[in-house]
Formats: sequence, C-alpha cells, structure tokens
Amino acid sequence: MANTLVVGYDGTDGARAALDEALRLAADLDAGVHLVFAFEAPRTGGELHDLDDAIAQRGKTMLEHGVHQAAAAGAKVTTALLKADPADGLIGAAGEVDARYIVVGSYGERPLKSALVGSTPTRLLHLSDRPVLVVRAPE
Repeated sequence: MANTLVVGYDGTDGARAALDEALRLAADLDAGVHLVFAFEAPRTGGELHDLDDAIAQRGKTMLEHGVHQAAAAGAKVTTALLKADPADGLIGAAGEVDARYIVVGSYGERPLKSALVGSTPTRLLHLSDRPVLVVRAPE
C-alpha cells in the first residue's frame, strides 16, 4: 500500500482531532496526508445549486485550514473536495491514492443512534476494506 493517510476533514472538533492524530501517525510513518471534504447536499427543494455552491465553498475553506495545519507540521498534503456521500467519498479517495489508512473523527455517539442515523465512522468500519482509525473528539 502507498504511504498516504486519507483524513475526512470538515473543520469540526472531531475532524481536527482526526487530523492531529493523522499528522502524528504520518510523521511516524513518513507518510503523506490526503485531506478529503465530502458532502452530499440535502435534496429537499429550494435553491439546490446555491446550497451545493455554499457547501463546496465551506469545504474549500476548511481544506485550506487543514492544509495550513498539515504544512506547519511538515506533512506532505494533498486535498480533494468531493460531492458524494462522506463514507463513499472517503472510500473512493482512499482507493485513488491507495491509502494505508482512513482517519476520521467521532463525537462518541451512542451505538443505537449511530446505527439508526448511520454515522460516517460506523459506515466506514462496515464498508472499507482498508484500516479505519476513528479518533474521538475532545469532550
């Protein structure tokens, strides 16, 4: 496998914790970091194109913040902004870069809520053929 870590990054506390851990792991493994912001806009009426554009702009901003943090840590970093279900987007990105791991943050949802709502970390653990590291957001 390639020496790249795919990190789901949306700027939340969980994503920042995941990036921090991925940067530590990348330093230990001399690995690169591929930051991915994947989104699937809700499809319930309204100005859908404008909503997609707003979410994409937010994604670009969040990725820029992540790039600065990764660069400050001395990591080799690339990014992807994907209009896709987050779990599917991360799995696809991991395949494209032949990632060693997928790293994502979690808020420590209860198992039942996670199963019913379908959190991204839970879906990744069930669907990914690559190791998934789930990093809990600080309380």
